Amino acid sequence: IFQDRGGVGRVMTLEPCRWIDGWPMLGDEEGNVPEEMEKPVLGFEGGEIVSSDDFDGETLGLDWQWNHNPVDEAWSLQERKGWMRLKTSRTADNIFLAPNTLSQRMEGPGCEGEVRIDISKMKDGDVAGFTVFQGDAAVMSIEKTGGKTYIVGSTQSVSLEPRSHAVTAVDRKDVMRLPLRRNVVYLKITADFTLGKDLAQLLYSTDGKQWNTLVKDFKMRYDYRRMFMGSRFGIFNYSTKDKGGYIDVDYFRYRRIE
Repeated sequence: IFQDRGGVGRVMTLEPCRWIDGWPMLGDEEGNVPEEMEKPVLGFEGGEIVSSDDFDGETLGLDWQWNHNPVDEAWSLQERKGWMRLKTSRTADNIFLAPNTLSQRMEGPGCEGEVRIDISKMKDGDVAGFTVFQGDAAVMSIEKTGGKTYIVGSTQSVSLEPRSHAVTAVDRKDVMRLPLRRNVVYLKITADFTLGKDLAQLLYSTDGKQWNTLVKDFKMRYDYRRMFMGSRFGIFNYSTKDKGGYIDVDYFRYRRIE
C-alpha cells in the first residue's frame, strides 16, 4: 500500500494479507498492520531506489528521472567523460517550465544530496543549480546576468490551471543573492522528514569543505493537486535569453540519514 508521509510523499509499505473463503483479509490475525514484518519473498538484495552517481557510465541509471520529456540532444555523458553535461535547449521563464531537469526522489527519515558543478560555459541569462522540488520548491541557482555571476537562494511556489496543469504563476522569494567568482561550485541539500518537521537546508561551497547556508529550514510539502510525487532532488540548467550554454556535473553524492 501507499502511505502519505508529509513532504517525502507517498511511501510504499508492506502489510500481511490472508485469504479467507476467497477474500483477501488485510492485516495480521488480529486485523492490525504491524510496524515491522518479515518480507515473504526476499528478492534481489542489491540496488537502491536512490543512489549516488559519478556519471562515468554509458547510460543513466534507473534511479534518475527527467522532470519533463527529455530533449536528448541537450544532455550527454560522452562529451566530457565522467561528467553529465546539461545544455540549454530553449528559453524558459522559471524552473517549473525548464526542460531537462534531472531528478531523484528523496527518502525518509532523512537524506542528503551533494553535487559538484562546472559553470564555466554558462551564457548570459542562464540559470543552473540544485533544488528540492515539488509544487513548493527551494532553489539554489547560479545566475549569469550582465556579465556577472551570482549564487541565489530562493523559495518558489507554482500555481497551475486545475485541468491542464499549465503554469499560471510562480511566486518567487529570494532569500540570499551573493556574487560568485569561481567556475566550480558545490551544492548540498539536507532533508529531515521526521514527524512534524519536513525541513530542508540548502548549502553551497566553493571548495567542498567550508559550507554556507543559502536557504534555512525550508518547509517541504507534498501537494498531489499540483505534482503527484513527493519532494525530489533536481539538477537543472535553463536559459532565459539564448540557448547554447551548458554546465558539467561531476557527481551526485547521496547519503541516507537514519
